[in-house]
Amino acid sequence: MTQTAQEIMTLTELANYLKVAEKTVVRMARDGKIPGTKVASQWRFMRSMVDQWLENRMQPVTPTNLFELLKMAPEVVPVSRLVAPELMLFDIKPGSVTEVLEQLSAPLQDHNLVEDSHAYLQMLIDRENLHSTAIAPHVAIPHARSPANAKLKSSALVVGICPEGTDFGATDNQKTNVFILICSEDDMVHLRLLAKISKLLSKPKVIERLIECRNSEQVIALLAETEWKLALKQAEA
Repeated sequence: MTQTAQEIMTLTELANYLKVAEKTVVRMARDGKIPGTKVASQWRFMRSMVDQWLENRMQPVTPTNLFELLKMAPEVVPVSRLVAPELMLFDIKPGSVTEVLEQLSAPLQDHNLVEDSHAYLQMLIDRENLHSTAIAPHVAIPHARSPANAKLKSSALVVGICPEGTDFGATDNQKTNVFILICSEDDMVHLRLLAKISKLLSKPKVIERLIECRNSEQVIALLAETEWKLALKQAEA
């Protein structure tokens, strides 16, 4: 059995793991109090997400802690846990690459996450001048070329939605609607985030649904759902 398969728990397995009755687990899952999803009418749970849920109940887990955990155990940190509502923008205005990057980086300054916002913006612009980060139809993943030199106070992800779409230099000449700005203090974390996000946004239907999102709850729910489906697919392989 693969490690991914072992991560997926049935209702009975989770009830035994938590030392509670199955009906209690069902009630909590149905009410959204414990992370789980239904597959063919059967509840399934990911052990790593349950462990994080337990840890959250026992002691606070900050986004910074999760980014640190990403260095050591990337497989147990879902992207849906790394996005913060205050760093989501649902009205990115079409414009030049610089104008879009200014909008995306603004929340970093607003929430005191970067030491020099102007220098960081220039790093993002310099990266786009090398080659566009619009890596998939309608999606771009902007980032600094050298994360270690970005002088960020904390790692973060900024999600931006441009409903109208804008020219961001995509090689297929299509407009870009979804932006996920990776703000990492560590090269390894940056690469792991890039891989995770690229995989999550590889399906056109996921991108279509992201474009339609109008609040943070919808974005987080969609990312969590997509991660679940990917994990289940890997478990069945």
